[in-house]
Amino acid sequence: MEQEITSRKAIIKNLFWAYCESISAQIVSFIVTIILARLLAPSDYGSIALVTVFINLANVFVNSSFSMSLIQKKDADHLDFNTVFWFNCFSAIVLYFILFISAPFIGKYYDDTLLIVILRVLALRIPISAYNSVQVAFVSSKMMFRKSFISTSIGSLLSGIIGIFVAYLGWGLWALVIQSISNVIFNTVFLAFVVEWKPKFEFSWTRLKLLVGFGWKLLATGLLFTGYSELRSLIIGKRYSAEDLGYYNRGYQFPQIVASNIDTTITKVMFPTFSKNQSNPLELKQMTRRAAKTSAYIMTPILFGMAVVANTIVSLFLTDKWLQCVPYLQIMCVVWWLQPTQSCSIQAVKAIGRSDIYLKIEAISKIIGVSLLILAVVLFDSPFSIAVSMLIGQALAVLLYGFYIHRLIGYKLKEQLLDLIVPALMGSVMVVAVYFVGIHIYIRIIRLMVQVIIGAIIYIGISYILKIEAFIYIFKLILRRTRKEV
Repeated sequence: MEQEITSRKAIIKNLFWAYCESISAQIVSFIVTIILARLLAPSDYGSIALVTVFINLANVFVNSSFSMSLIQKKDADHLDFNTVFWFNCFSAIVLYFILFISAPFIGKYYDDTLLIVILRVLALRIPISAYNSVQVAFVSSKMMFRKSFISTSIGSLLSGIIGIFVAYLGWGLWALVIQSISNVIFNTVFLAFVVEWKPKFEFSWTRLKLLVGFGWKLLATGLLFTGYSELRSLIIGKRYSAEDLGYYNRGYQFPQIVASNIDTTITKVMFPTFSKNQSNPLELKQMTRRAAKTSAYIMTPILFGMAVVANTIVSLFLTDKWLQCVPYLQIMCVVWWLQPTQSCSIQAVKAIGRSDIYLKIEAISKIIGVSLLILAVVLFDSPFSIAVSMLIGQALAVLLYGFYIHRLIGYKLKEQLLDLIVPALMGSVMVVAVYFVGIHIYIRIIRLMVQVIIGAIIYIGISYILKIEAFIYIFKLILRRTRKEV
């Protein structure tokens, strides 16, 4: 019993620091995004979004898969970390040269020669990420999230300042390029000072083969997931315009900035925690359900609220030139609302070592998603229909994961849906009230402030009256931490 309490305290502590790391980085990112969006044109963001598609696909090789194998392996030692590090470095260099050579063809395909030099410069992130990914894996496996929080916060702040300064100088989309590269450089350098692991010249083919046995399925799954996610950007950028892609990309990223805090926290803390309990299905189910219920409870008022006040947020923070991104933003709020529930299932599947099931689920869900995407383009032929197809695909993916997680750890599909429906109903009541309050207030900043306050009061009030489990859990957690500080 004492060991269970200690384990729970450790989870809570690491969740706190991991969430602090995510939210500090995203707060800085949010502020930087607002400032840069005011200085740059939608077409600038569209051009960067096109290039980022290829960077993200390459990053799958160095930022996940084999690095995740280090976390999943209970007894990973320095030889394992160094083996993955050198393998990642070699892969990153090969990938960089592939992108370097491919850049002219990509620029020609999109009729934009500027993409050539942008891709070649931005791809420098990949070799740097090879080092950073192993650092992050070490931090996660050792549950050292406090140190990671400090380095990430400083790195995000400095890169944001540099990006804004370059934008003020009138460098246009190069501000986004420089900000992106400097961010990963600062994160890597600062982590090198606070994390005890340093690369050494040691390598083991035997260890690599063992890690590849688990990691190659994560790699294939990551490529499927990333390729599927970025496919829409490729189609919008080619079939429509860079400006349309800019609106779509901004509508996607606004809720992402908020939602990825929780999603990233779940991934970074729950996976190593779940891995330590992989032999106890009952405990794993309880932990998975607690994480799913808590994340859904937190995400609902934030994303439902953002959807209903989207028009005010965009016009107030990004200016009216970005208002065309509002429909995309509202759709993506629902997409990201479903993501943490899916992430909890993913971490549970990976934790028990069933990367084969993970790959199978992702393959099926992506086939369905691509089919929906094709139908959206053929039948409706608009960027908005592409966004709607993403929402439908995400909902079906949640159901698919729910079916398998029921079979693997006993977390029933009806329990998963109930854990989503309850906060959704509460959020819907909040949305209706917030909407009708907003139509009577004409000053945007006052309208937004009143809507946020009213929404919070209603959601918390319903939680208190109905004695929602996640609300009680979070309230006790905050109360316990407050008493400790006092």
